[in-house]
Amino acid sequence: MTAADRLFSYFPLLMTVLLLTALGVFAQWPSLWSAILVLLVVYVLPPTVQRVMLRWAPLKQGVNQIDGRTFSPWLASHNIQAFYDALPYLESLLRVFPGFYSMWLRMWGSRVGYGVEWPVRMDVLDRGLMDIGNRVIFSREVELAAHVRKKTDGGRSRVLVRTIRIGSYAFVGAASRLCPGASVPSNASVPEMTNIGVNETFGDAVRHHEQAEAEFA
Repeated sequence: MTAADRLFSYFPLLMTVLLLTALGVFAQWPSLWSAILVLLVVYVLPPTVQRVMLRWAPLKQGVNQIDGRTFSPWLASHNIQAFYDALPYLESLLRVFPGFYSMWLRMWGSRVGYGVEWPVRMDVLDRGLMDIGNRVIFSREVELAAHVRKKTDGGRSRVLVRTIRIGSYAFVGAASRLCPGASVPSNASVPEMTNIGVNETFGDAVRHHEQAEAEFA
């Protein structure tokens, strides 16, 4: 693990300290400004840090090595987002208010159209790797995972990273799972509990960008 990897591994701890500090400020001096401080720490700081980090070290789509010898932008991004995996209600709260969650995903770097319907209960594991069209409807407990990790010999691992693409006016049924590189055409209706695999287009064939990606399917 490089020094930069190790530094980003402490980001969830940093977020915890900053959030507790912001809440302490709000408790001591309750005002609009201290409330805004809490919201900035919770919802603005992590995507801002990720965007800056990816400017410095762009994330390459495809197969990436996590070998400890070179900095892994994906691993850093994973650590930046881990805070929301530990406290999913913070993310779910944004889905209660129309438009807020779509706007938040755009802050991470995703492309999200207008009028997207998000259920309160679902998982988006790579918040900056979504390409979602207009008026897409998601049912409950859908999982969007733009990465899959695989262990290699010697305790190291590789990760496949591909943007998930969903066309306009598509419907994604309850408990469906979309894997890296998955694609749903416009106006498609994905039945509940459907698994759309690595680099698979719903209703069509699987087309891997590189031969190495087939190992993750």
